[in-house]
Amino acid sequence: MARSINWLQVGAALLLGLFGLYVIVQGSGYEMGSLRRMGPGFFPVMIGSVLLLFAVLLVLEVWHAEKTERNFWIPRPILTISAGFVAFAALLERAGLVPATLALVVLVSLAEKPVRPAAAVATAVGLSVLGVLVFIYGFGIPVAAFEW
Repeated sequence: MARSINWLQVGAALLLGLFGLYVIVQGSGYEMGSLRRMGPGFFPVMIGSVLLLFAVLLVLEVWHAEKTERNFWIPRPILTISAGFVAFAALLERAGLVPATLALVVLVSLAEKPVRPAAAVATAVGLSVLGVLVFIYGFGIPVAAFEW
C-alpha cells in the first residue's frame, strides 16, 4: 500500500528552507572572513546553511510519512521551544553560556510528552560542556561560561 504525502509536514520543512535561504542571502551581504577570523556574515550564512540542510533532510524524511490525525495548533511545543530561545538570548550575556544552555535545553525538553527530567539534565550538561569546549576554547568566542 502506497503512503500518501504528508503535505503539512512537507510545507513546514519548505518554510524552514525558505527561512534558511533568506538568512543566507541577508548574511552574504556582509564580509565572510575565515574560520580563524570570522566576519559579520560568517555566522548568519552558516546558520542559514544548517537550516537549509535541515529543511532538505526533513522533506526527505516526511515526503512519504503517514498522515497523523493531530490538531494543527498544538500550543505546548510552540510555547516551550519559543520560551527556550528567549531564555537563551536573555541569559547568554547576563549569566553566561552554561546557564543559558541549561535553560534552553530544560525548557525545550518540556515540549515532549512525557517529560524526561533525567534525559533533559544529561543533555543540558553535555551540551553545556560541548558548548564551552567548542565555542569558548575552540573558536575563542568572547563569551563567558559563567557570568558572575
